Amino acid sequence: MATASSPMKQILMTGVMMFMSGNTLQIFSIMMLGMAMWTPIRGLLETGKVFERYEDRGVDLVMPKLIYIALNLGGFALVCWKLSYMGLLPSTWELSPVPRLRMV
Repeated sequence: MATASSPMKQILMTGVMMFMSGNTLQIFSIMMLGMAMWTPIRGLLETGKVFERYEDRGVDLVMPKLIYIALNLGGFALVCWKLSYMGLLPSTWELSPVPRLRMV
């Protein structure tokens, strides 16, 4: 179970780093977001490799793998929220036509 919950430590560290980087577009904040985005993607791609050492022991790995995947998706959602908060992700509100006000 410790392996399955290991992304939680990364989520907490990433959250603190995102808080410290601020909301302005600077090289540090962009590099931090790039690293924060790549970590959960790499974790999702290497799920089988992470749990490979436990497969020989005959342990049921369905629930730990689901927890591991859910926590990595949570980390990715945190990065998407930060990107949206900084204005780097388009939203439907920004893409919708804005009604013009008539000046009387």
